[in-house]
Amino acid sequence: MSESIDVGARARRGSAGRRGKSSASPGVPDEAADMRLAELEERLARLEGSPGIRERSRKMMDRVVPQEASRHFRNAGREQLLGIRSIVDFWIRRIEDAESRAGADAGRETIEID
Repeated sequence: MSESIDVGARARRGSAGRRGKSSASPGVPDEAADMRLAELEERLARLEGSPGIRERSRKMMDRVVPQEASRHFRNAGREQLLGIRSIVDFWIRRIEDAESRAGADAGRETIEID
């Protein structure tokens, strides 16, 4: 047979008991809880002190890819962006020319000749 468990009631009972003074888990002495907390804080300090993934990947790339190649790739990326800028400038000029022609046509007087 299976028992029906009211998880919400269990959570409400657990959170109501924690409103007072915080303590270790039932059955765990305070000294053990303090030692565990100190151990966790020490692990956290080691993790925060170690270099992150970005620093590690940068160091690896510096070992694998020569500095000259990195400079070429950086310059190639710059050239690609300058190419995109040229395309954008071209289309901006075309739009501005079209707008100026449309504005010039609106101020023109048309005379019909019989």
